[in-house]
Amino acid sequence: MKNRIAIVDDDENMLELLKTILTDKGYEVFCYNESVGAVDKMREYLPSLIMLDIHMPKKNGIELLKDIKADAVLKKIPVVMLTVEGNPSEIEMSMLYGANTYILKPASKEDILKIVENILIV
Repeated sequence: MKNRIAIVDDDENMLELLKTILTDKGYEVFCYNESVGAVDKMREYLPSLIMLDIHMPKKNGIELLKDIKADAVLKKIPVVMLTVEGNPSEIEMSMLYGANTYILKPASKEDILKIVENILIV
């Protein structure tokens, strides 16, 4: 069975880039361009890894991370935060709420795959 990865990011270009990188490596990727409703959708197919953009409208990635970690079904799934700014307080808050690590955007294909593979132990 393929590892499933959920990506939530309001930047369509970033979604497409990550989807291409990950599907080329054999992952099954589910993309969402908004955070509202993402938790319910993730419960349907149970991803092996979740990637969340920190800065999104309506509900930001940290709020969504809190929802995921409070959900009995999703709480043990590893989460990687995505951020452009690399704001230390946001990164620290993400780790406090249960994120495994973060990726500074833009990141190289190699760096993205290294982080994903280290978490999923492919």
